[in-house]
Amino acid sequence: MDALLRETVRESFLAELADEALMPLLVGATRVDVPAGTRLCYPDPDAGPSIRLIARGLLRIAMHAPDGRAITQRYLRRGEFGGIPIVFSGRHAPGQCHALTDSTFYVMNTDAWRTTARQDARVATLILEEVSRVLVDSVDHLVTEVLATTRQRLVRQLLDIAADNQNGQPLVAPVTQQELAEGIGSAREVVARALRGLRDEQLVTTGRGGVVLLDPVRLQSELLAI
Repeated sequence: MDALLRETVRESFLAELADEALMPLLVGATRVDVPAGTRLCYPDPDAGPSIRLIARGLLRIAMHAPDGRAITQRYLRRGEFGGIPIVFSGRHAPGQCHALTDSTFYVMNTDAWRTTARQDARVATLILEEVSRVLVDSVDHLVTEVLATTRQRLVRQLLDIAADNQNGQPLVAPVTQQELAEGIGSAREVVARALRGLRDEQLVTTGRGGVVLLDPVRLQSELLAI
């Protein structure tokens, strides 16, 4: 196990596992480094489920409608896994995933995870707890669409628009203040104040091309406080 993988695992939900229980899960783990803007996976009915552990960067999981509309399911940061809820389903995740920043992740052997979980109650329990956490987070995501502050709704809107229009770095949301206001159901003046606060904290800059996201990881952390 390389040093980065070991460090990242110890920041994940697997942190409490002793090495003898942990090592079977990491057999065959493959490191992948991708630049910002890389599309990582697409719906494929012939592909099996994939587990990824994020070691660096920020990844967005989203579902896309035939007309091009997209809805964000999750953002994945260092120490978080993608694909855990479908480990035992035998199905590929329906969403699409891409890197918002330069990112590093490890692809895990799903067969090893299924086998180990069936043989080790500790591993099975941790996976169940993680699936439950993801489910609760998904419900919370729906609730926060109503309860989030203006700043949090603005941050989510900026991340989603920038992700949908990403073309390398930096991340840019090609949108006006009026369009942002209409998108989050607020007044233009309120959005302007919220943007000013983000600029003062050096999280974004604004210009004719739209809003430049200077630190997507810190911006996404705003949503964790909802």
